[in-house]
Amino acid sequence: MSNLVKHEILLVDDDEAVRDSIGSFLKAAGYEVSLAKDGFDALLQLRSAFPTVIISDLNMPQMSGFEFLSIVRRRFPHMSVIAMSGAYQVGDAVPGGVIADAF
Repeated sequence: MSNLVKHEILLVDDDEAVRDSIGSFLKAAGYEVSLAKDGFDALLQLRSAFPTVIISDLNMPQMSGFEFLSIVRRRFPHMSVIAMSGAYQVGDAVPGGVIADAF
């Protein structure tokens, strides 16, 4: 029996296809994955679960990833967060205002 720790990931993206495909990829790699359709949904989930890592899109309606990650950083300063976005080209600098451990 393996003693591997199952890391829990909260994946936040308004695009259902992106959410499902990345979620499936992460599950196949052995991670436990929760999905949120936007920042509000993710904040509701964070009331009862504390994932190891949050992966969030930056460009979402209603509450942008910038806003969501800002709230996460204030409420859960030690939680690891990764920002992602299809709005930037590969090699672009990290967008200003991104409060994340990785982009």
